[in-house]
Amino acid sequence: MADQSVCTSCGSPNLKWSTLRRVVPVDVLRCKECGTVNAEEDWLAPLLPMHDGRCINCGDRRANGVCGNCGLNPEEDQQVHDELRDMVAPIHDLINAARAATKQGRWLIALKLATAASVWSPQERHLHKARALRIWLLSAIGEPEAALDDARAWVEDTKDAPSVAWASLGQQQQHAGFAGSAAESYGKALGKDPDQATIRARRAALLMELRREGQAAEDACLVLENEADERTVEIALEVAEKLCDKFEAGFRDDEVQRIVERAGVHRERSAALLAHKARLAAMEGDDVTAKRELKKARRLQADLPLYERVERLIRPQRTSWWRW
Repeated sequence: MADQSVCTSCGSPNLKWSTLRRVVPVDVLRCKECGTVNAEEDWLAPLLPMHDGRCINCGDRRANGVCGNCGLNPEEDQQVHDELRDMVAPIHDLINAARAATKQGRWLIALKLATAASVWSPQERHLHKARALRIWLLSAIGEPEAALDDARAWVEDTKDAPSVAWASLGQQQQHAGFAGSAAESYGKALGKDPDQATIRARRAALLMELRREGQAAEDACLVLENEADERTVEIALEVAEKLCDKFEAGFRDDEVQRIVERAGVHRERSAALLAHKARLAAMEGDDVTAKRELKKARRLQADLPLYERVERLIRPQRTSWWRW
């Protein structure tokens, strides 16, 4: 391990860790000024799915107390990971050392620490968080198949898998292109913890892809009706906008009305939803509301094809009292 605080080539203190894919993943400490590589760490990556009794260092089976791949016994295995923790964050436990390494960009060593934390953490909630971090890191270092296999092993090997396990599986299934399976896994995660807004928003997007518009609309509206972070709200709004366009094309303005109303205050952030509200008002003959909402939509986005349809619906000024 290198402990340089400045670049060995140019003397700059501007050094940054990142994980690169070579034959195997490698943590690299590179100077941001001159590009010089100051250190490389190619720890053995534990890619195999985790099962009880497996080696934490590499994931292989143990025979007579010794790993058949890396040769470590359980005591040596633990000593290796204690040393890795000391290298990253000696005052932290395994899970927090894994988080620290992740923030530093040392994703390979973070993977090893998260793997150890998912087995040896004394608190169950830390075990779950560490396992979820391990799966995310497997994907992040370029091992999507290993991430999917480990997520699947987690739910299959656990009698009552926690919500985070199903959410992790859903995320990896989504990344792999298995939309139907991902939606099902997200549904099981929500069944155990219905307050996960991000998972619900992702599920809404998948359900829309699967042409299950009614369920997608319900999930998107539930996100918009409750507290959620900005990115999650953006996902739900995008789903709501696309669904309104679909429902309009299918002559289901009752569904458009429901989505527009349930979007609540978030409607003010969406030019498309404001334009749909204007369209619905124009169809009811409420030109004042239609013009007001259309003006608000244009302030957010100068042009949308929907605007033309709204304008055609707004009653023109007539010289005659006769209405057709």
